[in-house]
Amino acid sequence: MDEQVGTTAPQPSTWPQMKIARAIQHLSELQARVNLWAAGAPYSVEPRISDDRTTVSFLVKVVAPPPTDEWSLHLGDALHALRSALDACVWELAHLEGQEPPKPRMVSFPDCRTDADWNRARRDKLQTVPDHYADRIKQVQPFSTHPQQPNLSALALLSYLDNQDKHRASIRLNLDGNQIQQSFGVKMMEGEAAVPPLEVIGHFVPMEDGAVLLETRHSGRIASVSGSCGVGLQLTFDTELGREGLGAVDAMINEVHHVLAFILSAQPAAENEEPAEEGEWQEMTFVPSQDGKSARYAPNADPAEPVPGHGFRAGAVSGPASP
Repeated sequence: MDEQVGTTAPQPSTWPQMKIARAIQHLSELQARVNLWAAGAPYSVEPRISDDRTTVSFLVKVVAPPPTDEWSLHLGDALHALRSALDACVWELAHLEGQEPPKPRMVSFPDCRTDADWNRARRDKLQTVPDHYADRIKQVQPFSTHPQQPNLSALALLSYLDNQDKHRASIRLNLDGNQIQQSFGVKMMEGEAAVPPLEVIGHFVPMEDGAVLLETRHSGRIASVSGSCGVGLQLTFDTELGREGLGAVDAMINEVHHVLAFILSAQPAAENEEPAEEGEWQEMTFVPSQDGKSARYAPNADPAEPVPGHGFRAGAVSGPASP
């Protein structure tokens, strides 16, 4: 019986996927702890009338400060598990068919911002990884997907945050107001007309003791204020691009899923056959809103163009082009 020509794709272990599942578990635990803190009425908002009685300021009074250092531990663990899924995949590819990397401690998933970075990574970090897998890894590198601004890559952001947590300091977490609910009334002094305020100013600021959340300026003098106002909160973390919300971590989880599927779907060409048409790595671009507080998926955005603001791009897998 003739020996079958060609090589089948490897059957990867479940370890990379288990790392992703672990990242999701850490992220869920973080969200649960944030929800538990918020459910305990940890702050209030109190009105204050100015000395000339024409302005009302609503100030935050923090009763129980958020344990952001503890929360940062959970976020760091989630990001490290997610980054480890990529390293675990490369480790397996470097040991296919009994291969032994000469420098095993250097084997890892690269984060390349330039061609020179890639040349070193191909030599040192991907020592015994077969060429067809290494080519896929090259396609998802920040210098390939974002040649003008590599730091906008989701994988670059993941590497930055993982290194921040492991080697430098904790990832700084912030609780920022992102929605204000008004539920108050203003009574004017005798003889003053009860007209709508001249100006209402909302401040989306960190939830710190004494922070001004809302200001209303009136044409007449204010006798008293009843009620208060509430605020919706968003947990954010500092990156080299600005502040991101936890939704960015969800996007990075999806990105790592896509990256692993894209790499492992590579097939070597059989002997005496033309190479199979390769799938292409295509960008999913997240374009921030003008206020920098949200992002939308823009399928027709040019991946070669820099993205304004502090959002990042993620990737998607597509199959070979139609003939």
